[in-house]
Amino acid sequence: MSQLTDNEKILEQLTQNAKEAAAQGAWDSVAQFYDSRARAGSLDKVSRDVADTLMQYDQWVMTRIREVQTLIQQQLEEAQQHRRKLQGVKRQWVGQNPAQARHRLSI
Repeated sequence: MSQLTDNEKILEQLTQNAKEAAAQGAWDSVAQFYDSRARAGSLDKVSRDVADTLMQYDQWVMTRIREVQTLIQQQLEEAQQHRRKLQGVKRQWVGQNPAQARHRLSI
């Protein structure tokens, strides 16, 4: 592999930093690193080896994003199920007369 240019070093370091931030779940930092990378210079002028490395890091970050999105979606679905159950309990509670409600509270 040839010697990296200063620009290639910067691009590679920013992308590595974004990958590490993604591994820690620091998504604001991930966005900042990618914004910095976009401002650091054109990817058109990097060597094939550096481009391959950047693409590997980018692919890892994209995979992590999809994993986190899936987990968030699962948590939202679970929260929605709990909400529906609580609404059912609330409807049952409201439908009872006060004596039944007091009886349930005393149990």
